[in-house]
Amino acid sequence: MKARDYLWWMVAVLLVATALRLVAFGEVPPGLYHDEAYHGLDAVDILQGQRSFYFPANNGREPLFIYLIALAVGLLGRSPFALRMVAFFAGLLTVAATAAMGRELFSRRAGALAAAVLAVTLWPVHLSRVGFRAVLLPLFIALTAWQAMRGVRGAEAQARRAGWWCHWLAAGAFYGLSFYTYTAARFTPVAVAAFGLYVLATRPAIRPWRRLRSAQAAIRGRLWRGVGLAVLAVLVVVAPLAIYAVGHPGVVLGRPGQVSALNRVIHGGDLWGTLAAHALRTLGMFFVRGDRIWRHNVPWRPIFDPLLGAAFILGLVIGLRRARREPAAGFVLIWTAVMSLPTLLAEDAPHFLRAVGVLPVVVFLPALGLDWLADRVRLPSSGRLRPSAGRLRPSAGRVAYGIGHSSLVIGRWLILTFPLLFGLGSTAWAYFGDYARDPTAGYWFEQGAVVLAGRVNGFLGAGWDGERMVRENPRDLSADRRVYVDPALWEQWPQVRFLVAEPEAVTIGCEGEQIPNSQSPISSLQVAVFVWPYGNWQQAPLRLQALLPVPAEVSVEEGPRSQGDRDPRPYTTYLAFFGSTPDPAAPALARFSGGVEWLGAAVMPVDAGRLRVRLRWRATAPLTEDYTVFLHYLRDGERVAQADSQPAGGRYPTTVWRAGDVVDDDHTVEGIDVPLPGRDVLLFGLWQPESGAVLVLLDEAGNPAGDWIEVPVDGG
Repeated sequence: MKARDYLWWMVAVLLVATALRLVAFGEVPPGLYHDEAYHGLDAVDILQGQRSFYFPANNGREPLFIYLIALAVGLLGRSPFALRMVAFFAGLLTVAATAAMGRELFSRRAGALAAAVLAVTLWPVHLSRVGFRAVLLPLFIALTAWQAMRGVRGAEAQARRAGWWCHWLAAGAFYGLSFYTYTAARFTPVAVAAFGLYVLATRPAIRPWRRLRSAQAAIRGRLWRGVGLAVLAVLVVVAPLAIYAVGHPGVVLGRPGQVSALNRVIHGGDLWGTLAAHALRTLGMFFVRGDRIWRHNVPWRPIFDPLLGAAFILGLVIGLRRARREPAAGFVLIWTAVMSLPTLLAEDAPHFLRAVGVLPVVVFLPALGLDWLADRVRLPSSGRLRPSAGRLRPSAGRVAYGIGHSSLVIGRWLILTFPLLFGLGSTAWAYFGDYARDPTAGYWFEQGAVVLAGRVNGFLGAGWDGERMVRENPRDLSADRRVYVDPALWEQWPQVRFLVAEPEAVTIGCEGEQIPNSQSPISSLQVAVFVWPYGNWQQAPLRLQALLPVPAEVSVEEGPRSQGDRDPRPYTTYLAFFGSTPDPAAPALARFSGGVEWLGAAVMPVDAGRLRVRLRWRATAPLTEDYTVFLHYLRDGERVAQADSQPAGGRYPTTVWRAGDVVDDDHTVEGIDVPLPGRDVLLFGLWQPESGAVLVLLDEAGNPAGDWIEVPVDGG
């Protein structure tokens, strides 16, 4: 591949890689997993002056990714966007570094093809869109191999290159930094050692090494000095982490022991059977069946799609054939095999995070397969045209050769690009299609907790509200906005602790001082109470009254659904109670017996087939019975839907209504796509199901006027 073609190819590859990693960024995948949130919490601690070579929380984590997140959070604020932007840049740089590594190991074309495979393969695309520290390891593997090969080239050069030793120092520094990225880096010394043994074992059959034996002593000396410089750089960079590990072995080594297949809890007494099964699953992850975990992958999807999977198998055969004479091919095979061990030797094989060390080296196998196929496209008789035969003039021969050469070029480009375009389409279809729309992805990334944090920030007017960064200053609002968060929610969800921009403005616990009456000098008081829905609800409404103004306009919000890995069914993440000082002058549109007034109704589409009807009630006196709202939706005089429930879904029943309280009562009507003004009517009222008693509608004189209210939908 010519230098100009290589440049344009890489421009196209990087643009595609950027698009796949940036489109719908922050929306796919939704939410923020608690591992990501713990990175954010440690980043906040760093910004507040705390420093560490290893972070012990959440089973212990290497620090480099967390320090980079601290930089992003410091610049952009607490948000999923800031936390995941580090992964985006790391993934994009890995594509470029892979091309550079491949150019040194094989050729420009092989490096460009490997970068393209990495750009369009779903696994690295997904890894670049989530805040997992594993994304850094492939980048530092590529940088290390690139600089090491540059150092070898400099040592082999007959004419001494100025600054050749810098590549060795850079290779050592990059390799040392890889131990600060992700736990799987601890297997890389095994891969390096295995490659060294391979070189010693096959050295007589490898031409470059035969040349080195007869090369000048100065060249050999530069090679060994370079290796020594790299080792020295590794030791210097790794030393702080190694010292910490010696002093805290339980922190650094605890997690691998928990998930190891050697643990009897994992293998259940059948170690060899477990290892054999894991070996088969690990081999199959490349082109048969991949990781099942939604946080790591589109479930069960192998690393490579069918076409790139076929190219992978072809490249594997080619690599095995070349391994005895080409160190680069041996390196790819050995590295892929050894760095598959972290998932083979642990539970849940194949596990794409633990296997991340195979990236980006493994993409060279399909690249070698495509490169080999492109070389097979030849022009058989283009150089044998014989104009003297009387049938073809020289000019015609040149024309025929030109046409044949163009066909050759087109054929090669089709072989190179078609599998990559298929991979691009396959990734985009699978990732931004069913995976993005499936609510299970939100469950696995704990989207409910992220929504909770956004609601807190939106209410306070500070931080990320779920869509954007709110720029209001909560300190200016603290006099008339109060937030209470149930300790169960605050402790359960690290996402909430990370994303809430002003935690000092939040009271942890549902205890507080009640505003005595509507004559309070804080006439614009607003209160939000976020509670765990599965506590003792017999006393909950009474406890809430102590936090709300008297009287209060109350609305209740049911948070989105969540479902943990081992939960049998989804559950409501939180309940939110919002209270504010009502307008006492708001006119009543209708009055019922028992001290209930109706203030209005609104109909709002929710999604396909569902409407939300909000009824607004006001109590003029305490009620002694729990009443249920009956709500009928009529179209052309016929009932087409019904949505009966206690006010606010029973979360704020009529027995706790105080004189002057206004309740925003939401009901979901199923089976209606859009309201039809002029044809649709709401019919509603209040009754007591146990006794059958109905609150009677009163006229202006206070006389009974019926049992329900009828209003046109467009008149609410």
